[in-house]
Amino acid sequence: MKRVLIPALCLLTTPALALCPVMPDRSTERADLINTMRGADTFAKGQAAVDAIWAYYRTAPNDTAQEMLNGGMGAIRVGDLITAVDVLTELVGYCPSYGEGYNQLAFAYYLRGENARSEALLKKTLELEPQHFGAISGLGLIYYRTSRPALARLYLQQAVDLNPWSNERALLEQLPEGDDL
Repeated sequence: MKRVLIPALCLLTTPALALCPVMPDRSTERADLINTMRGADTFAKGQAAVDAIWAYYRTAPNDTAQEMLNGGMGAIRVGDLITAVDVLTELVGYCPSYGEGYNQLAFAYYLRGENARSEALLKKTLELEPQHFGAISGLGLIYYRTSRPALARLYLQQAVDLNPWSNERALLEQLPEGDDL
């Protein structure tokens, strides 16, 4: 697979960076965005609200962290999961209180089929961002993939309750009943 040069990779070769700054409390902004999403009365309004929440999550604490996040997500987009894991691992080391770093790293591991690593990272995301519907959905998808339908249903329902515009709501209807809790 062709490797993509990502600007954030130059950060991997620099001496240890100081930890990134902790972001100021943005819980009111997040709550407003979630309420807007949940209250949207049309698909267009719902999708616009979902996009705004993703923009909120994908706003890193500083330029260095943003460059790492963008680099890791860019590597995921082109299928370079080795680079994605490297860059996003650097990001969570640099910004241990930034939830989206863990979420994106979990996504890279999910795409690699590394369910246990992805699951642990999604749980860390939820410690930092308890209403992160993407991380909640991710856990549901891992449990679906690993034949644990009751857990899948539980997490996917939580994600859809937060984000009624989620694509995973269709998967809920297809899940077999299970007692794997």
